[in-house]
Amino acid sequence: MNKILFLSLALFVAETVSAEEGLQPYLFFGNSGQTIEDTNESISTALSVSGFEVLGQYSPAESPERSVLVVSHPELLTALSNLRPSAGFFSAIRIGLISVNGNTLISLQNPEYWGNAYLQDEYSKAEAVINNLSCKISKTIQAEFTAASLGSGYGSSQEFTQEDLREYHYMFGMPYFEDNLLIGEFESYQQAVAAIEKNLQSSETCSKVFVRDLPGKEVKLYGIALKGETGEGQFVPIIDIAQQKHVTFLPYELLVVGKEVRMLHGRFRIALSFPDLTMGTFTKIMSTPGEIEDLLSSLTK
Repeated sequence: MNKILFLSLALFVAETVSAEEGLQPYLFFGNSGQTIEDTNESISTALSVSGFEVLGQYSPAESPERSVLVVSHPELLTALSNLRPSAGFFSAIRIGLISVNGNTLISLQNPEYWGNAYLQDEYSKAEAVINNLSCKISKTIQAEFTAASLGSGYGSSQEFTQEDLREYHYMFGMPYFEDNLLIGEFESYQQAVAAIEKNLQSSETCSKVFVRDLPGKEVKLYGIALKGETGEGQFVPIIDIAQQKHVTFLPYELLVVGKEVRMLHGRFRIALSFPDLTMGTFTKIMSTPGEIEDLLSSLTK
């Protein structure tokens, strides 16, 4: 009886401590013990078997030492299709790989952190699905790689609650999630998609990493690699400077909602990805939000 009481108390304390730790942008799983290429293939195959859809893969900032694998799941897309159209921004989940001293380190964009920031007061409607899929991804990674550990949070010294993230902005005067930007408007959803696809074929600064629509909705999410003098190669080395890299903050997204094309404001999106970014570092990328807007807007001309 005493043992049962002790175990129950221990579980309660563990759950309480975990809850008080707050939410972090990313989860770290350690070393895969394989090359980046083999790790990508192993994760892609295992998640496909588990019912996930592999949407795309690319190397952020065109670095051979970085890789992002993008996945989704029918259950997630169905849940999101019952929410506001802006929920489409959360249609994809990213898994990151980075090569460090011969090791391939695995990370995951924390679905609970980003889900609360993007879905806000509607998060609870999709929470069970998101938690289940997050658990599936974590278990798949741990099953595939014997050296992998239980995902530990990283990316911020701050302790975010769900409520914090639903109302997130970097500081007074900075944009919120709902301050997303209209970067294109067309006569129809079909014309909007056709214009983006056409421009992607000829663009030298933007390339498609993935695309996914919500079932039964005129909502389509694109993940776009940003190239050229003002692209990822310019701003990633300035902001991703912590020991544990924020690999999965890319690719940047644009969302087609009916006749409109929208993107998240750079000063919101970058700050959410790097909550500890100092004002000193922000000043070094002062032009980056506008430059990202220019790059993505070029796809809607």
